Amino acid sequence: MRYLGRFVANALAVFLALYLVDSIADGRFRVTAMWSTVLLSVALSFVNSSIRPLHRIRSRTARSLIVTVLTLCVNVLIVQIFVWVTPLEAANVAWVAAIAAFVTLLTGLVSWLIGFKVRAKGRSPSRSRAT
Repeated sequence: MRYLGRFVANALAVFLALYLVDSIADGRFRVTAMWSTVLLSVALSFVNSSIRPLHRIRSRTARSLIVTVLTLCVNVLIVQIFVWVTPLEAANVAWVAAIAAFVTLLTGLVSWLIGFKVRAKGRSPSRSRAT
């Protein structure tokens, strides 16, 4: 259930972020069809909901930084594929990388706010009885 909530929150955040970038970028990144934005937000939210680097940043810093960089590279690749295939338009690859970095940061923050807390399991009845 937590994965589904994270997925929906990430999809909504990516969808709104793409339209925010479209309004701010002044023609350098344009969204011309809503269906392409919906598909891109679903694809990016699926990838970013599955990868959780901010969860492990305290215990495994180097590993989480590697996962973050790999997530950014995958996001750049996904956004560039959507720019090639769908009616999304980008001025150059630098804008695609900037959009992917913004989306990676945003989905990381959304996932961190929703949380990854593992539910604390209570002691089993056999262990709670001390003899």
